[in-house]
Amino acid sequence: MHVTVSEILERFQPEGLITDHIGPDAVITRIAPIEDCAPGDLVFIDKPKYVGDVLQRKPAAVLTTPAIAAEFGESPALAILIAPNVRLAIALIKQAYADRDVRDTEWPRIHPSAVIHASVEVPADAIIGPGVVIGADVVLGRGVVLMANVVIERGSRIGAETVLHPGVTVCIDCEIGAGCILKPGCVIGSEGFGFAQDAQRRNYRIPHTGKVIIEDRVVIGANTTIDRATYGATVVRSGTIIDALVHLGHNVEIGEDCILCAHTGLSGSTRFGKRVIATGQTGTIDHITVADDSVLLHRAGLNTSIKQSGMYAGGPAQPLQQYLKNMAVMPRLHEIWSRLKKLEKAVAQLGSAE
Repeated sequence: MHVTVSEILERFQPEGLITDHIGPDAVITRIAPIEDCAPGDLVFIDKPKYVGDVLQRKPAAVLTTPAIAAEFGESPALAILIAPNVRLAIALIKQAYADRDVRDTEWPRIHPSAVIHASVEVPADAIIGPGVVIGADVVLGRGVVLMANVVIERGSRIGAETVLHPGVTVCIDCEIGAGCILKPGCVIGSEGFGFAQDAQRRNYRIPHTGKVIIEDRVVIGANTTIDRATYGATVVRSGTIIDALVHLGHNVEIGEDCILCAHTGLSGSTRFGKRVIATGQTGTIDHITVADDSVLLHRAGLNTSIKQSGMYAGGPAQPLQQYLKNMAVMPRLHEIWSRLKKLEKAVAQLGSAE
């Protein structure tokens, strides 16, 4: 990495990510955490308590808020970049200058061990790694990156600039949009969990003949599984991010810009609105709907739909403030029970005395 402060400004100031700059036009050779920063580094500060550490370590540049920037004085020895949203600046600047280059591969652009059906047209800028298998009539967008041992089954579509990390499986007829990232071990479009029973309770598989549609700019974490629909489609809409080890059942629909954290499990035909946040180990029964902008906390377990946006927690899920009050009482349940029994005994004795 070798970039100047002025080059960063030229790239990001017009769009408002960085609003101002004071100090020298420093050369930056690394983006570093505060505790490990040194001369030549760029660091990000979102809390005033770190100013002293940074001044002592003397990095080349700091990106921070307007309020914290004032603590460095009018003529600081290091470059100060000012951003209204430091976390967003971290994301976009690291993407631009310090991200992994997924197109920088040690293998030939199309590895000789890849198995590609003759019906597939491979874009001139696609990267296809060792052991990749691509079935008949698959459509690949420009600039796709398929890392080692990716499997894309017949009839599937992969959008432009999408990256599939090692071991991803995209099952028959599924659709992945543009600019998506699927991390190692994802399985998209495996058959959903649907069975019928006879009088002896023997199980008979119900074929799932639908598909999965992943829209644009979706990120899916490692070893997440998304089942194909029984009929129609399981859908994840644009901009949603999904953590590792999440499971979406058949015919689930996730709205735009949702966040699903690790170990979330959504049963079949669950519907999330836009911008829903599900924290770790959220779960639903089937056919639940959740309103736009809801936040599900503390292992939320949903057995009824949420029709009004808000914060909900626990299982069964309840409004957050009610949940917190109930949790505060929980450690005292035995004490409250003992007091209740004493009161009942006292009332009974008063009654017998009359």
